[in-house]
Amino acid sequence: MRISILIIVLSFFAVTLATAQKKVQPGAVATPVEGVVYSLPQTGIRVHIIATRERFVHGPFSTYAQKMLGIENVSATDVDRWNMDEMQLEVFSEPDAEQVYKALGPAAQMLSLTESGIIAGINKTVETSELVINTQTFLTKNLDKQVKFTDLSIWSFYSPADSTKRFKVVSKSMEQKAAEAAETIFNLRNSRFALLTNADDEPLPDGKSFEVMTQELGKMEENYLALFIGKSVKERYEFSFDFVPGQKTVKGEVFFRFSDDRGVLPKSDLSGRPITIDVTKIENLASKQNGLSLSENPNAGKSGVFYRMPGMAEIRIMDGGAQLAGTRASIAQFGTISSIPEDLLDGTYMLEFHSNSGAVKSVVKIMESSEENKTDKK
Repeated sequence: MRISILIIVLSFFAVTLATAQKKVQPGAVATPVEGVVYSLPQTGIRVHIIATRERFVHGPFSTYAQKMLGIENVSATDVDRWNMDEMQLEVFSEPDAEQVYKALGPAAQMLSLTESGIIAGINKTVETSELVINTQTFLTKNLDKQVKFTDLSIWSFYSPADSTKRFKVVSKSMEQKAAEAAETIFNLRNSRFALLTNADDEPLPDGKSFEVMTQELGKMEENYLALFIGKSVKERYEFSFDFVPGQKTVKGEVFFRFSDDRGVLPKSDLSGRPITIDVTKIENLASKQNGLSLSENPNAGKSGVFYRMPGMAEIRIMDGGAQLAGTRASIAQFGTISSIPEDLLDGTYMLEFHSNSGAVKSVVKIMESSEENKTDKK
């Protein structure tokens, strides 16, 4: 019985002593167990494309072009022709899922982040830009509705009147309409020729009126001629694609696809030929960074604040063996990660980071209040 009572007393004493040890002494600073989670950025590549779609629509009288106008090899089918006119490359940044850290201690209390959670500053208020959403679209305008042919017939649709009837509506055949249009084309040509050569030997109108008359005659002839040879309409479209490389060189990655008759397509559409991207890492820069990033301080990285020294890459967009675009750019994930020196995280320094690469932008020493007072007195 006495032994049991003794065990209970000793247990109570041990619990009381442990509780007393957990209490924070007056004036002491508690070290926070939790911290602030942040990410380092990675670099993505965005290509902007301006493409032209030319929609050719055959004329309703295409089958009579050779017979009535002597024009050969006139297409009797509609055709789409696409061409990539311009291509521009740019880079963007986003959080790197492979480089997520937790800042601890005083650094966590002074951390500034971007809207997407990328480190932006320590002990410094940093203004960051808003997130921009890039929309990829493959919706194209319906050019079929924009290409129209107007019935340009100028002769009567009515049969001549006789003693038994006043008039009668008669629909012309396609060949009759074609013959009428061909006759009008020749008449317009003769009229323009007579005007330009002054065949009637009459006083010509003033310069501006003469110019307008010849232009209108030319437009009328083009409209009638289009009924035989067809017409084309062009529209410009804009597309954009994103690609985020890993930490190694990328060769022959399919970026998107292109078809001469269907235009710019996503890479999943196998009906187009592949447009590929090469991102070649500059290895000598990365090896030099790795050699200088190591620290001999055993406490390096204790506060959990890291930054990135971005690498460089050569970027090329290829269509088979032909290069469509190329440039050299800074790629964050091709570089090296290192810890911020612990001496810079004691609250007496302001640090700012490039949010697009994770590199250190500036390190500024904050003047102590006593030093500021001495400066003011002087």
